[in-house]
Amino acid sequence: MDLEQEYGKNRLSIKRCNRWYNIIAIYYLLVYGAKTFIDVYSCFLGASLFMLLVALVSFATLAAGFCGVYLHRDIFPIAAPLLALLHESLAGPIFDVIVPLCILCSVMNIVVNRKYRWLEQQDGFPYFNLRFRVQEIDNSQWNIKYPYTQSYEEIAKHDNNNGQMDEL
Repeated sequence: MDLEQEYGKNRLSIKRCNRWYNIIAIYYLLVYGAKTFIDVYSCFLGASLFMLLVALVSFATLAAGFCGVYLHRDIFPIAAPLLALLHESLAGPIFDVIVPLCILCSVMNIVVNRKYRWLEQQDGFPYFNLRFRVQEIDNSQWNIKYPYTQSYEEIAKHDNNNGQMDEL
């Protein structure tokens, strides 16, 4: 397969990964951010330590969801639905759809993380642009010195008078 076609497919794949990451992050922000706000607000109204515990669990679910999305590690998407189940068992079921959606988001997050890790190992990551890759190769070639330049620098370094004209 042509390198440009491969870069094009990888570029589309990384855009899909980023789109899924954004959808999952927005879900966690909207649902568990709102739940955290409501739990903290009800904690201040009722002055209850139990509601503070519920708010901490809700915030932990939000944090686990975000860490799963942005750190690309699979332990956080596994922890997020468990924390969501704990929150629902403590606070009581508010909506029956939230925990299954959290489980679905976690599964999608794990699938997208696997694809993202595969893309990290491909040539040209993260841009998958042929011109950028050629420029990267050219920049690495500039750092290589010619043999004549290397020998001249060795002679100049080991020269006794270091380029000064004192003995004239």
